[in-house]
Amino acid sequence: MSDPTPDLFAHIVSRIREDAAAGLLPGHLQTAPIEPSMTLGELGVDSLGRMALLTALMDLTDQYIPDTAFSEGQTLGAIVEQVAAIAGPAA
Repeated sequence: MSDPTPDLFAHIVSRIREDAAAGLLPGHLQTAPIEPSMTLGELGVDSLGRMALLTALMDLTDQYIPDTAFSEGQTLGAIVEQVAAIAGPAA
């Protein structure tokens, strides 16, 4: 079984960039470096953006993911680990 973590991180980054391009998140996120150690708050992702990302990941994994996994202070790496643990190897 392969590790879903890199794919989940790539999906999160892709979604952040798409939402930035659509004007839903700060525009600089279209091209800014996004690292696993960054928090959603540092990236300027507000509560609406967190919920959109949460919904997108639930659709991707076909699993319920509690909104507590997406608190403003969570790093992207921690979010990926939590989602991977919930979704399992098929994510």
